[in-house]
Amino acid sequence: MTTPSNDAPSNPRRRRVLQSAAAVALAGLAGCSGGDDGTTTAPTQTTAESTTTAQTTVSEASQRETATELVQRLAAGKYEAAFGMLSETVRSQYSAARLERDWTQTTADYGRFEGVSGTTREPTGGYEVVVVQAQFEAGVLGVQVAFEGASIEGLQFVPLGDAYSPPAYADESAFEERELSLSSPACDLGATLTVPSDGADTGVVLVHGSGPNDRDETIGPNKPFKDLAWGLATEGVAVLRYDKRTYACDVSAGDLGFDALVADDALTALDRLRVETDVTSAAVVGHSLGGYAAPEIAERDGDAAASLLAAPSRPLYELVPDQLQYLSELDGTVTEAERARIEDAEATAERLANGNYEGGGFAWSAAFWRAVAEYDPVATATELDREVYALQGGRDYQVSATEDFPAWRDALGEEHARLYDDLNHLFVAGEGDPNPSEYFQPGNVAEAVVTDLAGWLG
Repeated sequence: MTTPSNDAPSNPRRRRVLQSAAAVALAGLAGCSGGDDGTTTAPTQTTAESTTTAQTTVSEASQRETATELVQRLAAGKYEAAFGMLSETVRSQYSAARLERDWTQTTADYGRFEGVSGTTREPTGGYEVVVVQAQFEAGVLGVQVAFEGASIEGLQFVPLGDAYSPPAYADESAFEERELSLSSPACDLGATLTVPSDGADTGVVLVHGSGPNDRDETIGPNKPFKDLAWGLATEGVAVLRYDKRTYACDVSAGDLGFDALVADDALTALDRLRVETDVTSAAVVGHSLGGYAAPEIAERDGDAAASLLAAPSRPLYELVPDQLQYLSELDGTVTEAERARIEDAEATAERLANGNYEGGGFAWSAAFWRAVAEYDPVATATELDREVYALQGGRDYQVSATEDFPAWRDALGEEHARLYDDLNHLFVAGEGDPNPSEYFQPGNVAEAVVTDLAGWLG
């Protein structure tokens, strides 16, 4: 997605991901972000927006201090001490020797460590992520430390030269953008309206996956919603994207039902799109959990078409154990800790399947699960009297091309369902076995996805 900065080492960057399987697994419903169930430190796509407001407020200073101390220990060669700072779950999947190797290999081309030049902190995919700016002779390395409360649940080494770059297919002279604010019961939501310079007959609203996503659905250096907005606007389609309520407001997924978490703000955005533009037709374009909700949003709107990107067709609780199983088997072995997490997820899924929603599950509230208990996204989509399209990446391990996409293809027909073999959950091209680390490799939404969407919308 982006090119290295001129200050960065010229040799290829080595990225190393250390992360709890649970943190990664639920990222599947998001977006990422990787979601309300996942982490963007190397998903998502999505585990839990489980970090409470109290944790967010009370632990900020201590999280920054802990993250800085972790980097200082690594730089000093105190790998056992650094390893001991990680959560028990992470330690069960890693080793001090691997941590040493990953750190030394990643920093090999940066020269002498000179100190910590600063820290930033933001909620990402249900976790609080502190990015420590480790200053070396030849550049700055971002050490992303994912916290759940005081516990370190993820670690990612990302050269800070890797920042977002717009896709080549976006022509910035072909559109204009302006900032808006959408009303919601929790707080006002920041939004961006992207309008073709020559106007547009068609407009879309982008709806996020699970997790506290910003309007660009930012995951590492990737901004899939910004790619879509700029790409579609270049093709003559107006686009409204907005910050999710759980990102902009002091509220978590565990506090909200399905409508409040996903649908209500999308409907507000559709109304605002029509007020702010001269579009004669509108559509909701949902990603992951947003794609799952898109048929419901379109039905409630009464006039909008729907495009579903990596949308689950199964009950949502079925995805989580599958994601955990996949991630646990990536290295060829399933540890006792990983097996315990899978079994716990399977037990939660079985409880939800039996209609026991008390206490919620997978970071979503009991109200959320009650609301989706009778919701069939495929049936809802087929009953709409408007166009519905389903798009799916073949390399998506979070929403399955074999378990979820066939139901959409069978219901909508071949002309309304498209599989892109080499794309992942973010609709970015890749090779080999899909894994969480690729979400932190720069890329852009594939041009074919933008072209297909624009053609259908047109």
